[in-house]
Amino acid sequence: MSFPVHPGPPDQPGPSTPRPKKKRGLVLLLVGVLVLALGVVAFVLLRDGSDPDIGPAPVKPVVYLYPEQPLDVTVQLSHAERLTAEYPAYGDGWHVMAQPDGTLVDHRTGRELYALYYEGGRQTPAQRTDEGFVVPGAQTATFLEWALAEVGLSEREANEFIIYWLPILQENPYTYIRFETLAEQAEVHELMVTPAPDVLIRVMMDWQRLEVPVAVTAQELTAPERHGFVVVEWGGTKIP
Repeated sequence: MSFPVHPGPPDQPGPSTPRPKKKRGLVLLLVGVLVLALGVVAFVLLRDGSDPDIGPAPVKPVVYLYPEQPLDVTVQLSHAERLTAEYPAYGDGWHVMAQPDGTLVDHRTGRELYALYYEGGRQTPAQRTDEGFVVPGAQTATFLEWALAEVGLSEREANEFIIYWLPILQENPYTYIRFETLAEQAEVHELMVTPAPDVLIRVMMDWQRLEVPVAVTAQELTAPERHGFVVVEWGGTKIP
């Protein structure tokens, strides 16, 4: 029968035991400093929502198409070189058959979709301004239900928006929120749809975690009336 062998006490330094070299201690010190520095860098990147390869926090929108009758549609983005993820595959653009209820069929794969998705880097980060909203974490859902109706999302679109963003925003003590203008969104990624829609609704939420509330002027929210061929996009991006 064998038994585990327990190690004895460590050797005590003595005349016959070589002392650790100073070089080893210096190496360990340098390694410790390097690990600490990497930890600080990781913390900053996570806090800012940035990535050294793609720059500021990316936008992450979905796109819905609602023609009045079945319609072949091509959707393209300016600055497609900034895309970091997309579904289905973007290629030279998305080519789909769109149905009035929003159902899409990708011509390349034949797969049925309910929306198009992309993640795209931006050259400059979103900025906090003196207008917008400051929302307590516990009131996030109530605020989004109101705001998304004001900017023109349907109940289903708003529901999908809230399901995605609520778990993130409600954990903040407060959240600064502002919705970008169409011109601001076009500077990041212009949405080019062929044939051209009668109505284009783009909702891009810039947000920033706040530990304490700040004073802002309430942003005025408006939405166009839906008619004819309607294209809707929603997304969000973090302000560092």
